Amino acid sequence: MEAGRRAVGGWHWYGMALAGLVVLAGCGRGEIKPQAADLQRAETLRPMDAQLARKYERSCLICHGNQASQAPLAGFAPAWEARLEKGMPLLLTHVRDGLNAMPARGYCNDCSDQEFTRLIAFMSGGEQGGAR
Repeated sequence: MEAGRRAVGGWHWYGMALAGLVVLAGCGRGEIKPQAADLQRAETLRPMDAQLARKYERSCLICHGNQASQAPLAGFAPAWEARLEKGMPLLLTHVRDGLNAMPARGYCNDCSDQEFTRLIAFMSGGEQGGAR
């Protein structure tokens, strides 16, 4: 009987140790935070197309170039991955209707869906931009 208790107790501790490892393994998978270089890049990055850059500067930059806004930073791909996985049609709906703190149309009332698509592609790192 004593041996049986030790075996059960041993399995109990084994299970507890395994559960602890699983919890600890999950701790390292937090959200990737932007570093100083990412913040500086977001502040200076602009679309290559001059007209799109003007619209970006007057409508998107104030939030997507500033970490304090909690909007995904322009050029910081980890912040965009989960959003892009949902697909461009849903992202366009969120832009048109607004989402959380983002106002409808992101303050760009004269942007077309094509321009919104290009702006999202630029901010998510899919379209080339340059620093100014």
